[in-house]
Amino acid sequence: MRSAGMRLARAQWAPLTALAVLMLVSALLAVAVPSRTTAGYDRAAAVATGTGAAIRVTGKAGGPSAFAAVPGDAALNGNALTWRELMPRSLSETTGEPEASVTSPGQAVQGSFHRPRVLYLGWEPGAWRRIGLVAGRLPSNRPGETSGDMSVAVAKAFADRLGYKPGDRIELGGRTVRVSGLYQPVNAADPFWGPRARILHPTTEYVAVPPTGVVEVDAGTALIDPSAYARLTRDPSMKLTYDWRFPVRDGAVGARRARAMAADLDAFRSAVEGRADLFPCEVSTPLDIQLTEFERRLHAAQSVVGLAFGGLVAVAAGLLLLAAGLLGERLRPVLGVMRARGASLRQLAAPACGLTALAAVPSALLGYAAGRLLDTGPPQAASLHAIGLLVAAVLGVPAAMVLRERGGGLGSVADRRDDLVAARPSPRRLVLDGLLVALAVIGVVVLRGRGSTTGTDPLVAAVPALLGAALAVLVLRAYPYLLRAAGPLLRRRTGAVAFIGLARASRQNLVGALPLAVLLLAATIAGFASTVDTSLRTGQERASWAETGADARVETGALDEAKLRRIRAVRGVTGAVRVRVITRASSATDPAPVTVVGVDLDAYRRLAPEVPGIPRTGTGVLLSPLAARTLGSGTVTVGRAGMDPVTIKPSVQIARFPGQEKNSAFVIVPYRAVATATGFPSQVFVVGGDVDAKALRAAAPGDRVVLRRQVLRDMTGQPLVPVVHDAFRNGALAAGVLGLLAVLLVLVVGARARGRMTAHLRALGMSRRQSRRLALVEIAPVLMCAVGAGWVLGLLLPEITGPAVDLRPYTGGFAVTAHVPAPPALLGLLAALLLAASAAVAVDRAFDADPGNALRTGD
Repeated sequence: MRSAGMRLARAQWAPLTALAVLMLVSALLAVAVPSRTTAGYDRAAAVATGTGAAIRVTGKAGGPSAFAAVPGDAALNGNALTWRELMPRSLSETTGEPEASVTSPGQAVQGSFHRPRVLYLGWEPGAWRRIGLVAGRLPSNRPGETSGDMSVAVAKAFADRLGYKPGDRIELGGRTVRVSGLYQPVNAADPFWGPRARILHPTTEYVAVPPTGVVEVDAGTALIDPSAYARLTRDPSMKLTYDWRFPVRDGAVGARRARAMAADLDAFRSAVEGRADLFPCEVSTPLDIQLTEFERRLHAAQSVVGLAFGGLVAVAAGLLLLAAGLLGERLRPVLGVMRARGASLRQLAAPACGLTALAAVPSALLGYAAGRLLDTGPPQAASLHAIGLLVAAVLGVPAAMVLRERGGGLGSVADRRDDLVAARPSPRRLVLDGLLVALAVIGVVVLRGRGSTTGTDPLVAAVPALLGAALAVLVLRAYPYLLRAAGPLLRRRTGAVAFIGLARASRQNLVGALPLAVLLLAATIAGFASTVDTSLRTGQERASWAETGADARVETGALDEAKLRRIRAVRGVTGAVRVRVITRASSATDPAPVTVVGVDLDAYRRLAPEVPGIPRTGTGVLLSPLAARTLGSGTVTVGRAGMDPVTIKPSVQIARFPGQEKNSAFVIVPYRAVATATGFPSQVFVVGGDVDAKALRAAAPGDRVVLRRQVLRDMTGQPLVPVVHDAFRNGALAAGVLGLLAVLLVLVVGARARGRMTAHLRALGMSRRQSRRLALVEIAPVLMCAVGAGWVLGLLLPEITGPAVDLRPYTGGFAVTAHVPAPPALLGLLAALLLAASAAVAVDRAFDADPGNALRTGD
């Protein structure tokens, strides 16, 4: 029995090898693609949190109550441990050792200086371990001392720049400190110093000093010892800032943990605010905004990438089913003979299922191991689920094939014609086809109903596969009619190649037509991925125009003709339009402020036609939605001091205008209406193929210059954007490779039988060149129908899925509507078709047989 099984395996080595290789590749992709994408999500999460991110617990207290709560180092560090115990797990696992400190309010330094100075007094236990004394001695204040100079230490850079040395006294209003020593950091690159720059060198700060206003000052922090801290708490009027900083460890924040942290921050904030045995404290961190924005982008990425990956799994499953089906077709005569000799269904299952399992199961395990050895990212449970689904689908084919032989005898094989053209679908198959189409429609309805909240829902991720399978069913229904319709036309041709090729394409059974379904799914996913990727790039390009308004925008306080001429004379500038911006204007009936933007819209449209969303109006007046609600629908006069009143009649609205905040109240009027207004800022929209940024900044010194290419670079460099681009590119390539493998599989497995057929035709006079043409004609109907229908579905899929493909988080809120593939995608499609045609010719040449050796006596 064992020798019989070995003989059967040797006889079917070609389909077994193909099945094993395809399972290996599919399992490898099922492990590597999700792991690589998840690793990209994790890297994006780390970038989104930024360097130096931290969670801080801060509180203000002073006087004896503050000293009673935190009398020394032990209490300061003990409170840090208490805060960590209150942290949810996601926060405690991502933060490092706490950094506790106490800082006094900034106190003005008495004396006459180039500009004012402010000195902070800081008790930083962690700083003393990271500095080295370079002059003088460490501060040493006697415990319980309440009068006299307070001994402090300052950084050497602070002392050198501001002119201090050991022994100098610094007057701070009602307090005098004496510089006892100078220090330097042991490692200036230590992340500890990032938020504590004032301890290492003087910094520039802006302090409100009534009635003068905001004043620029030199600020620094002097280090004190615990005795000096105790002395500060004896002043009940001084509120000290207690700060427990928990730095976020580099690389500790992944995509899944970022989602948990965003929710746990609120819980930690409530726990801190509810603590009753300490003065009131609160949690402050920039992670709230960062994690919320990252969560929004991650959700959008998972939704759209999940659609592509779900389709890839379907393509891989179809390819494996095709390989298993071809193996089953090769085994049908053997099983028919065994059944005719009295074998039971269980005895039939041994060679059928055993051979399939022998090829599929070890290859799946090997593919999983190879994927893990590649170390493309963290292991994913979805990989195991996908591999299990693929193995189950493959093993289900021989089981169905065995059940098909339950009628018994050679009659199950002989005299059964199931050609696509001749076969009539059974009622059961019609019901299954209708059910598949209904499932696809239901999936689309559910997906559109959930909108951008789909996330990683498996049901929604299966929608592309369901749509592709439903379309494949429809194409298979129309495929025979297309072949029948082409038959009479080809009979009129003088050559026999086209007619014979079409006849052989018509004689394919359902298993032979499976490549059509696989190719259609592959083309759908490739078209969808390339279309969405192109749409994202196009949307970001349009968003950069909408935000900048031109190739560059110069924001200047005062603009005269001389400066405008200098800007226009910059190398690369081909045109410039000036804009007058008048803020805080209002109407007589409503004091709500609006911004008046004076611009020549006709000239601006000619200058930058790429800017989207600029409607046409005969009056040159446009209003934002908020300004329209503020000013009403009637004629209104808008003005303010320094400008002539402008009378406008609200008509056409504009959603956004470059240089103005979204959802703000602004009115666009002709430039001539505000040309005489003086003392207001201006903007200049500049266009040019290669604007010299340095020369433009030199032409407008001190003005803000916004470059569109820099805005676009920042937009495309945001976290997750490269991950999404890579996922789409890899998805399109993987779908194309799997589709070509399907073509190659069918060609190689059927190459021996086809070689025998062409040997007969060669004996009848067909030339080698005609044989190559025949190979192309045989494969052309499947390629054209499958790839054409699948590509069209892939182009329409973004529109069909609707709100699930929401790319606005990556385009600054700018809606993406242009779903058109890029020229490289079209060239890739053409290259794939040429490769498939070349594969057909190459296989025909490789298995070409000499008629004298291939034909037997009597043939």
